[in-house]
Amino acid sequence: MNVGDYLTPERVVILSAATKIEALDQLIDRLAESGVGVDREDLSTAVWKRESLMSTGVGQGLAVPHVRMAGVARTAMAVGVSRRGIADYESLDGLPVHIIVLIVAVQGDHEGYIRLLASTTDVLKQENLRGAVVEAGKAEDIYRILTEGEA
Repeated sequence: MNVGDYLTPERVVILSAATKIEALDQLIDRLAESGVGVDREDLSTAVWKRESLMSTGVGQGLAVPHVRMAGVARTAMAVGVSRRGIADYESLDGLPVHIIVLIVAVQGDHEGYIRLLASTTDVLKQENLRGAVVEAGKAEDIYRILTEGEA
């Protein structure tokens, strides 16, 4: 699984958000606008329903909200980066979240969905890579770091 197969430079966002709600809304907007075949309101409902079960803040400054939905043309992701961090994300380690990877997957592709979640988390658990992503000043640089970092 390659991050570049699911992420485009246009779906990388330098977050202006200060809260979890604002940050997820920015990523939901970007993913819905990107042509992956999902309605913005349906995506928002699915993401918040998933968040109500348990926060997707996995620790180490990383959150991976993820949903499977009918009607999605193909599995895709959007990445949001916040230098200051999102303090109210309710991460498992209680620390602010700096990188949010929103994944929307084709409903019937359970195996691919699980593999993408694992692969994305593995890549971003690399401390040096996370640091480089957070310090990058441009979305294109973040995209390059993420796609080259998995090699």
